[in-house]
Amino acid sequence: MTAPDWDAARALAADQALLPVDELAVVAAAGTVLAEDVRAPGPVPHYDSSAMDGWAVAGDAPWTVSDALRPGGAVAIVTGGLVPSGADAVIPAERGRVRDGVLQAEAPPAGAHIRRAGEEAPAGTVLAAAGTRLSPAHAAVLGIAGIDRVRVRRRPTVVLVLTGDEVVREGRPAPGRVRDAFEPLLPVAISRLGGAVLRLMRTGDDEAAIAAAVAGEEDLVVTVGGTGRSSADRLRRALGDVQPVFDGVAMRPGHPTLLGAGPRPVLSLPGNPLAAVVALLSFLPPVLDGLTGAVPQPLRTAPAAVDLPGWRGTSLVPCRLTATGLQPADSARPNMLRGLAASDVLAVVPAAGLQAGAHARLLPLPW
Repeated sequence: MTAPDWDAARALAADQALLPVDELAVVAAAGTVLAEDVRAPGPVPHYDSSAMDGWAVAGDAPWTVSDALRPGGAVAIVTGGLVPSGADAVIPAERGRVRDGVLQAEAPPAGAHIRRAGEEAPAGTVLAAAGTRLSPAHAAVLGIAGIDRVRVRRRPTVVLVLTGDEVVREGRPAPGRVRDAFEPLLPVAISRLGGAVLRLMRTGDDEAAIAAAVAGEEDLVVTVGGTGRSSADRLRRALGDVQPVFDGVAMRPGHPTLLGAGPRPVLSLPGNPLAAVVALLSFLPPVLDGLTGAVPQPLRTAPAAVDLPGWRGTSLVPCRLTATGLQPADSARPNMLRGLAASDVLAVVPAAGLQAGAHARLLPLPW
C-alpha cells in the first residue's frame, strides 16, 4: 500500500459513518456536535429592554415622574428592565435630574438606549447550524433564546491501548526500558479534541493481549506502539480482520501511522512520543469530525520567522509563536517531548519547505 500524503490521509480519516443522535440538555452539550440546525423559537432578546439605568420617557420634555408611563411622563427603569409600552427612549441616570417630581434632561433621540426585541436574532434565525461543535458560548446563546435541549451526535467513546514490553510507569527506568510518556498526555488530548476515553489498557508486545485489549464496544480504538515492522511489532496481526485505510503516511515524524476500518475505526500511533502526538493531532480530529458530522474548520496560518526546510513528505514542526513569526523548537526529534512542551503549535511544512516570511498552516495544541 502506497503511503498517502498528509492531506490525503486526513481526508481518508474523515470518511467515517455517523454516530447515533442523542438529546442533551444545553448545559451539558458543550463539546458535542449538533445533528440539526437550531433556530430561535422567538425573538432574541424577547422583549424591549433598557440599556441603561435611568428613566423611560414618553412625549416631549419636561416629563412628570410617576409609577406608570403616560404621555409627557417618565418612569424609573434599570438596565435590562422591561421598557413600558409607549416609551420613546431611555434617559441615562447621569444625564437627568428630578426636581419636584419633574425630570429635566435634554430630549434624547427616538429609541435611545432601548434594546429592541429581536435585534440580536429574529424568530426563526439559525442560532447554530448542524455540524457545529458547540462551545460554551454557543450553549449560552441557545439558553438565552429559551432552548433547553438539543439533538447532537453522540460524543465518540475511545479505548486507548498502550503497548510495549519496555515501558515502566514509575521511577527512573533502567537502560533498555522507557518511562511511560502517554498516560499523562494522550487521555487529556483526546478529551480536548472531542473524544471520551472510557478505557485505558496496557499490554506488552503480545498479539493475544493486544487483540483482547482492542475488543470492546467503544466507537474508536486508539493504539500506541507496534506500528513498525520489526520482529517485536505484532500490532497488525493483533488487529485481525481490520482493513487498512492507510498504512504509513508521507510525513515526519509519524510516518508509521496506521488507520484501519472495521466495525469501528482503529487509529494506531507510533511508539516514539513526539511521533505519536503528531500523528494523534493530525488524524484524530478528522476521524472525530467524520464520526460526528462536524464541519471541518480551516487551519489557521502564521509566517515563519526563519527558513523551515522541507523533506520528501510533510513535516510537522513544533514551533513557538513569536512577534516575528514561527520559531522552531529545540529538542524536537521523534523520541523527544521537550520541544513540544515549549511550543504553541505544530507548523505544517510542505515538501518544498518554507522561506522566512511564508505562511505555514498550523495544528493547534489542545492543552
